[in-house]
Amino acid sequence: MAFDLDLNSSEARRGEPSSPWAFIKGSRTLVVSRRNPLFAINRSTDTVEDAPVTATVDLAALRHNARILQDWAGETELMAVIKADAYGHGILPVARTLRDEGIRHFGVARLAEGIHLREQGHTARILVLGAPSPAKVPHYVDHDLDLTVSSADIAAAVVRHARPGAPIRVHVKVDTGMGRLGLSPEDVSAVVSRLTQTSGVHLAGLWTHFATADAPGSAFAQTQLDRFQAVVEDLDGAVEHVHAANTGALLTIGEPAHDFSPSLIRSGIGLYGLAATPELSARLNLRPAMQLTARVTQLKTVPAGTPISYGARWQAPHRTRIATLGAGYGDGYPRLCSGRATVRLGGAGCPVVGTICMDMCMVDLGPPDQSPATRVERGDEAILFGPSGPTVYDVAQWSETIPYEICCGVSPRVPRRYVDPKEESESALHAAQVSTSEV
Repeated sequence: MAFDLDLNSSEARRGEPSSPWAFIKGSRTLVVSRRNPLFAINRSTDTVEDAPVTATVDLAALRHNARILQDWAGETELMAVIKADAYGHGILPVARTLRDEGIRHFGVARLAEGIHLREQGHTARILVLGAPSPAKVPHYVDHDLDLTVSSADIAAAVVRHARPGAPIRVHVKVDTGMGRLGLSPEDVSAVVSRLTQTSGVHLAGLWTHFATADAPGSAFAQTQLDRFQAVVEDLDGAVEHVHAANTGALLTIGEPAHDFSPSLIRSGIGLYGLAATPELSARLNLRPAMQLTARVTQLKTVPAGTPISYGARWQAPHRTRIATLGAGYGDGYPRLCSGRATVRLGGAGCPVVGTICMDMCMVDLGPPDQSPATRVERGDEAILFGPSGPTVYDVAQWSETIPYEICCGVSPRVPRRYVDPKEESESALHAAQVSTSEV
């Protein structure tokens, strides 16, 4: 089954401006009124059928990865991290799929993400991992969200806003070596004591985050683990949940991460079929859930010496066939891939040539009378990354970054197409049963 999110729904229209605004590019001006359906919270207005670029998300792969990670975690529950629009995969479809898979805990980065889930009827536990604004603490209570206490001033704000009968659920974060958010280990006890002595505060969790857990055998990760374990032992069971491991730690630290009996493991990138390296994801047989494709919008045969794209940095070495694809860095296909990447088109790997533009990129199909040029037509889809083409790891390497950034960087203007082979099989089975019963 494949489906699109309804971008003309009341949910989408809530983001419309109260007065008209203008979009100007070159000599063209498009005035967008409040009622204009082209405006939908900066989301794509293309359908999957006519979109120049599409991100296809495999919900069956998502379920597969969740089951693999849960098996690896044993009796410890997963917290599904779905921040940044579920790493670009779409927060609502991902949350629904994982909820139906039995996951009861979710993590987001921002208060707005948690509120959005609540407004869409999501009832599971949601922890906002980022540091809250002290003035916004009441919003966490209003929307039944768990907040992170990562500093003394946030703890003071929690105490100040606490009210009996409407408890504020908090997870205290310990900085064991990341050097980012969190209380120093020696300050945790005093803060926890103040929180637990305040009526209207529920100490729901204690957590930390590893800096080097993606590296197998990391001595520093073990040092962080030892520091955290000392804090846990000092609190002697005063908290409901204890969690430290992310996907990387789950795969590389292994059994030592279980010395303090965590009740949760935060899994983000692994749910989407990826890890810091392809070797780590291969260990678990994870399946990438996203594929990014772009349509051929124009084909042309150019003579030798023809420059392609901005700066004329690439020139055709011989008479060749050039395909222009409807995807560029404005869609999340990195400009650094220029002259480095290949795409899967016409059954072959074709090099990206010239500078990648905001909305387009060009690929060289080779001599016009040879394959793959002879097999490619306007409207055909090229795979930019995905299980059937170059991988996310390839694109990350070409653009000198990490796979996390590639997935998160797929623009909101790119329509998401959700496929679910399980539902397709069940629908086909149901249709067959109906057909048989009618005979």
